[in-house]
Amino acid sequence: MKRCFLAGAAILAFAASGHAQLRDSERYESCLQRIEVDPETAYEDGLAWRFDGGGWPARHCVARALIALGEEEEGAFRLQALAEAPDGGPTAMKVVFLAEAGEAWMVAGYPGEARRAYSRGVELSPQSAPLWLGRARAAAELGEWAAVEADAAQAIAHEPQNYEGWRTRAEARLELGDLAAAERDMERALDLARTDDETVAVLLIRGHINEARRTGG
Repeated sequence: MKRCFLAGAAILAFAASGHAQLRDSERYESCLQRIEVDPETAYEDGLAWRFDGGGWPARHCVARALIALGEEEEGAFRLQALAEAPDGGPTAMKVVFLAEAGEAWMVAGYPGEARRAYSRGVELSPQSAPLWLGRARAAAELGEWAAVEADAAQAIAHEPQNYEGWRTRAEARLELGDLAAAERDMERALDLARTDDETVAVLLIRGHINEARRTGG
């Protein structure tokens, strides 16, 4: 679902840039969709398109295909380079590239690199709750719980109904020992949970809070 959403965002931003012909837009959409079913062919097509003057859309397809092929580190590096390139597309696309790079760095096991990618995305789109939550997830992997709390708070400020923001901040406050605040956030996350998995995740935090109180932690 996340990949489909990002592909849709990419296609819309591409169309909004105004410089593409309909044929190029269709080729871009085709490449992104092919990644889901045949990433190797999508990679080869993307390379051919790039050498044929495909510009940033072709480079994006190549990077995304590499990630789908298990080359997350290389794909993330290319996405970040594309986001910083003068010809790397409109700002809306650069934000997409950085979000995808952050996710790829996380999968590859480099939370520090992921946090840098998300941070750059936040500079370009400071009101994006998903980018703030990406930063928070990376900080959690690094054990930097004060940063997790701060980033989750930003996500909540920009998107108050965001379940993940409240759940993430509850977890951070639990780790920081602020049990009362963690419980308040946990209850809010429970109110916003929409699936069984989300509910279970919040109830696990509640269990940890109760355990911490019993043991004086």
